[in-house]
Amino acid sequence: MRRPRITRPSSPRAVEAQAEARPAAMPAARQQAAALVSLTLGSLALAALALAMPCPAAHAAPAAAAAPVPDEWLTPAERDGFRSTPSYDDTVAFLGRLAAASPAIRLERFGVSPQGRDMPLVVVSAEGAFTPDAAQRLARERGKPIVLIQNGIHGGEIDGKDASLMILRDLALGRLPQVLDAATLLVVPIYNVDGHERTSPFNRPNQDGPQAGMGFRTSADGLDLNRDHLKAASPEARAVLDLFNRWRPHFHVDDHVTDGADFDWVLTWSWAEAPQLAAPLDAWMRRHMPPVLAATEAAGHPNGPYVSLLDDDDPAQGISSYVGEPRYATGYYPLRNRPSVLVEMHSYQPYGERVRANRDFLVALLGEVGRGGADLVAAVAAAEAATVGRGRAGAEPSAVALGWQAGGEPGRIRVPFHDWYPDDSVALGVPILRYHDAPRPVEVPWLHEPVPVATVARPRGYLVLPGWPQVEARLAAHGLRVERLEAPAEVAVESIHVAAADFNADPYQGVHRAASMQVQRVAERREVPAGSLWVSAAQPDFAVAVQLFEPEAPDSLFSWGLLSTVVERKEYIEPRVLEPWVREMLQDPAVRRRWQQAQEADPALAGDARARWLWWYRQTPSWDDTVGLLPVLRVMAVPAAWTTTAWRPVAAGPVAPGPLAAPQVPEAGEED
Repeated sequence: MRRPRITRPSSPRAVEAQAEARPAAMPAARQQAAALVSLTLGSLALAALALAMPCPAAHAAPAAAAAPVPDEWLTPAERDGFRSTPSYDDTVAFLGRLAAASPAIRLERFGVSPQGRDMPLVVVSAEGAFTPDAAQRLARERGKPIVLIQNGIHGGEIDGKDASLMILRDLALGRLPQVLDAATLLVVPIYNVDGHERTSPFNRPNQDGPQAGMGFRTSADGLDLNRDHLKAASPEARAVLDLFNRWRPHFHVDDHVTDGADFDWVLTWSWAEAPQLAAPLDAWMRRHMPPVLAATEAAGHPNGPYVSLLDDDDPAQGISSYVGEPRYATGYYPLRNRPSVLVEMHSYQPYGERVRANRDFLVALLGEVGRGGADLVAAVAAAEAATVGRGRAGAEPSAVALGWQAGGEPGRIRVPFHDWYPDDSVALGVPILRYHDAPRPVEVPWLHEPVPVATVARPRGYLVLPGWPQVEARLAAHGLRVERLEAPAEVAVESIHVAAADFNADPYQGVHRAASMQVQRVAERREVPAGSLWVSAAQPDFAVAVQLFEPEAPDSLFSWGLLSTVVERKEYIEPRVLEPWVREMLQDPAVRRRWQQAQEADPALAGDARARWLWWYRQTPSWDDTVGLLPVLRVMAVPAAWTTTAWRPVAAGPVAPGPLAAPQVPEAGEED
C-alpha cells in the first residue's frame, strides 16, 4: 500500500478567489502581511501586527547564504532533496563531523534512552564556554544568554532537527557569525531518540513528508514526552530537566509540526503571555518577537499564531493559541521564569519548505536574542528575584494560580484558511470537514490571553512528610531547593484533604487521571516528624512546587493519579465488631445529635447499610484519619525555630548490604 498524497480538490470558489491566490514567490513582508492582521489587544497581537510593518534589513533572516554550500557539507536531508530525514546514526555522524571541523561546537550526551541510545546535545560557544559555569559567567559578565532549542520531542515531527543541522553546518563553516555571537547555544537535535528510530512512511499520515518515512510520536514505552514535563515519569523527561537544572538557559524553543486545519501559513507560533509569564519576560517578548516574525515573513515564509479551532466543524468560529498546561514544554518553562516559544510547522506544506522556514525563523530569533541578550538576562534575573521576594517570610500575602486557560476579550485576526466544505464520508458515514486548494482568508476571533482558572493563597512553603518516594523523585528531578527537618516540630499548617475523588476509567499516559475531586484545606497544628522535607517559597522555581502539590492543579501529582493511595481505605472493621461500639456511642447525646443531623442532611443514609457502616466506622478510634490526607502540608508562616539541613536525594534502587543501623535509645536519665 502506498502512502496517500496530501491533496486538495479544486474549489468551486476558484474563480472568485484567484485574485487572492498565493503567489509562487512571496514578496518581502508578504505584501504588508495582508493575510494576517486585523488584530486587537495582547502581546501576540502586537507580534503579529509587526508583520505589517516594514522589516529592517538588519532583522531579516537570510533565505539563502551568499555562496552555495559545498556538496560535502550538505545535510543529509538537503542531499536527498528533502525526500528523507537522516537516521539517528547518520544524524550523530554528521554532528560529529561538524564538531571536528569547528572549535566552537561540542557534541556530548545529556541522557540515555530506555532503548540504550545516547541523547545528543550540541553546545555552541564562540568562547569555548562548554560548561554550565562558563556559560553562566558569560551571561553575568557580558549579557550573553543561553538558548535551548529542543527538537523531535515527537519522533515524526522532525523539521526542527533538519533545520538545526543546516544552522549548525553554517556555524561550523563560519557563515552565520551573528548567530555565533548571539548566545551560548544548546541544541537537542533529537529528544525522543527511540521514537525517532521507529521509522515508517506511514507514520503521521496527515504530514507531507519526508516521503521516505519519519519516526513515531511516542517513546518506546508509549509515553508522549510532551505530556511529561511536570510528572517526569520518563527517563527522557528526567534527562531534559537535568539539562535545564545544570545549564539554566534563558530562552527555550520547542520545535513541532502540527496538522488539523488547513491554511496558507507554513509556520505557526505561540508563547505564554503575562500573567502566566512573568512581567519582565513578557515585556521582552513584546519588544523582540515582532522583528523575528517580520524577518521570517520577509524571507518568504508566511506565518501566524498557532491554530487550534474553537469549532472543529467551522473554522469561521475562531482559533485559540493557548500554550497549554505544564505537562507541555511551553506551559512548563514559564513556571521556571523562562520564555518558551512553541514552533508548529504546518504539516500540509512540503517538507523542504517547512524545514527552510523553520531554519530562517531560528536564525532570525537567535539574531534578535543577540541584539537583546543583556536585556533578556536581566529580565530572567528580575523575574526570579520577584518570585523569591513574594515567597519570603515577611512578604505581603499574595495568590498563586493553579491553572490557566485562553480567555479574556478575544482579539481578531485574518487567517488565510483554505476554502472548506462539508463532504459525506464513506469511511465514517457522516459529513466531515474538507479543504479546497483555493484560499479563503477569514477574519475570526482569536483567543490567546491567559486567564487564571483558580487561585489559592501563596504559602511560605510546603512540608512533605517522609515515606513518599514518588514525591521525593519529582523534587529531585525539578531541581527544587529542599531542606530536611532534623528533629520533630509542632507546626501551624494547612493540611490538604481530598474526598469524593473520581478517576477516569481509561488510562492516559499509563495512569488513571483524577476526573473530579473535593478539596478542603484545614488550618491546624501538627506534629511533623524528623525527616520531613521543607520546600521554601523563597526560591525561583517555586511555581513548580505549587503545580506538583496543589491537587486541583491540572498536572499535580494527585491529578495524575500518583498519590491516589491517599483516598484508599486500607483497614476494615467487621459489622459485628462495630456494633457494640455504636450502641455505646449512642448513649452520648452529642453523638446521637450528629447521627440525626447526618440523616437529615442525606435522606438516603438511613436505608443504605454500607453508608451507615462507613459513617459509624469514621466515629471510632480505629478509623484511619490519614484517608484523604495528602502527604504535603501548606505552611503559611515559617516557624521561628526549627532545625533543617540540605537534603540529598537517595538514589533509587536496592541498598547495598551492610550492618543494621543502631537504634536511637535514650541515655540513662533522659525521658523516653
